[in-house]
Amino acid sequence: MKTRVLIKEGEYRLSKAGVMNADVDAEALYCFLKKCDKVVLFLMKEEEADKETEKAYFELIAERASRIPLQHITGRQAFMGFDFKVNPDVLIPRPETEVLVTEAAKLLREERKTVAGQRRQSRGGLFKIFSTPPTQEVLDLCCGSGAIGISLAKICEDISVTATDISDAALALAKENAKANRTEIEFLQGDLFEALRDTGKGKRVRSYDLIISNPPYIRTNLIALLQEEVKDHEPLQALDGGKDGLDYYRRIVADAHLYLKEGGWLMFEIGNDQGEDLRKMIMETERFTTPEVIRDLAGRDRVVKCRKV
Repeated sequence: MKTRVLIKEGEYRLSKAGVMNADVDAEALYCFLKKCDKVVLFLMKEEEADKETEKAYFELIAERASRIPLQHITGRQAFMGFDFKVNPDVLIPRPETEVLVTEAAKLLREERKTVAGQRRQSRGGLFKIFSTPPTQEVLDLCCGSGAIGISLAKICEDISVTATDISDAALALAKENAKANRTEIEFLQGDLFEALRDTGKGKRVRSYDLIISNPPYIRTNLIALLQEEVKDHEPLQALDGGKDGLDYYRRIVADAHLYLKEGGWLMFEIGNDQGEDLRKMIMETERFTTPEVIRDLAGRDRVVKCRKV
């Protein structure tokens, strides 16, 4: 059987099983099997696939047809141009979350330029070594695979990232990803800000320039309606945001000011119908500037950011 025919059959089987983007996944699984990219695949489509390859390929197709996520079969997911290991212990990084990281990186760079400019002015342009801004401290809450914090550490100059998660299994994987991507991240286990407390004295140990989070935000009663790949194979703990999907936002917003430096920033990823509710929640605290709601490329609310006053 020619390679192109084999892949077409794989696409048919996936489509019949109700898999979205069956054509994309059929090609991706063949590339994974043969350890090649799409360019090489294009060049070999007219080649005959041997029986061993056919058997192995259709086994992968059967796995995907059972609605196991493609990323759990391959064990990998690209995010912000970097490679991350994933498994059922963590939420698979989504392209939508790249909006959050992009906005955070832009903010950190602008803040750095502003501070550097202020320092140079205050010193009359002399002694440039002393005008270098201090390291920016970033806290990534509910870090999961580590994709957000690791990506920021890769693309932003001179930042220090602390990442927390309640799941030991998630943190173990995040540590692997940090090492593979050659980043130095401090990982702490605990429920949101509890991970930062000195267990002996119950005191805060640090304040941050930016707190960023993509917390669980799916309404409990909507989880059963999610795709099988999500509801059956991704961790419920990383999905369930409570009755209205806002439980984690409430907890983070209530305490974030205690862990932010003066003028520090708070940024969230949100569901596309949660922007107004979260904006009102933040404004009621009177501890932050009026929140800005940022949309993704599809025009849907995706990120909320505000600053401590």
